Amino acid sequence: MKRILLVFSLMLLALSAFSFVIVDDLGRMVDIESVPQRIIVAAPAITDFLVDLECTDKIIGLTDWDPYAATLGIETIGNLTPLNLEKIVSLNPDLIFLSGGFQEPEVSKLDELGLPAFVVNPNSFYEIAQSITNISIIMGKIDNGKELKEEFESEVLDISKKASTLPMEERKTVFYGMFSDDMSQIWTCGTGSFVNEALIYSGGVNVTAPYSGNNGWFPVGPEFIYLNDPDIIFVPYYYEGGQEDAINIVSNYESFKDLKAVKNKMVIPVSNYLTDYANPNYGELVKYLNEKIY
Repeated sequence: MKRILLVFSLMLLALSAFSFVIVDDLGRMVDIESVPQRIIVAAPAITDFLVDLECTDKIIGLTDWDPYAATLGIETIGNLTPLNLEKIVSLNPDLIFLSGGFQEPEVSKLDELGLPAFVVNPNSFYEIAQSITNISIIMGKIDNGKELKEEFESEVLDISKKASTLPMEERKTVFYGMFSDDMSQIWTCGTGSFVNEALIYSGGVNVTAPYSGNNGWFPVGPEFIYLNDPDIIFVPYYYEGGQEDAINIVSNYESFKDLKAVKNKMVIPVSNYLTDYANPNYGELVKYLNEKIY
């Protein structure tokens, strides 16, 4: 009997030792009473954190837009916003991970239903590293998190240190843009965007770095690119095999025919999977940009 009481006491001690409060990226105090066993990831940007931390066995729901849903055979919950609250309730989750920005209004809806939510919304290298730590603590994967964070930081900083030794006059000027087919809209990244930061870490001189907008993103016209005439233009592609189409949008535009990047065939496609989300793939993005620039 004493042995049973001792084991029970130790179990209670372990549970109380795990219970803690952690601040999410909206500044909310979130109570974590035990390691979540049933996770819903309501934003694709967050799934890679859980994959890299080897927590996919705890995921019970992903959005329709998450590429991991089919790969991992996980049930889908619908759109990112508005969230299908009825579906979420039916899955009985221990915790819901979601992003900030346009998903912020969903947080209060989850709170009203008593559904625990944790917001992960990094937008820089150091914020991604902090998110790795936060999620690893929540999921009881502290050792995995420490190792992943160290690898992530090392990969990015090693590239950045080497790139920083290059004299400014030898550095390539770059532009990253999401182009509409008719060039009526060109969205690019400046101060406050993780893609701008990645371009800088990779050793490029981003011609839009002095400017900013919503989360660092803002529109420019074709004349801006023509006047700045960057050495390299990066353009995203959205499906495997779409690299050539992405290049042609820029290269075939008549007003761009005399640009250095076009004449030197330095219009370079980059997977939107790397530029859409601020997550551990940031290291892969910096490495890819660095290889293409130099």
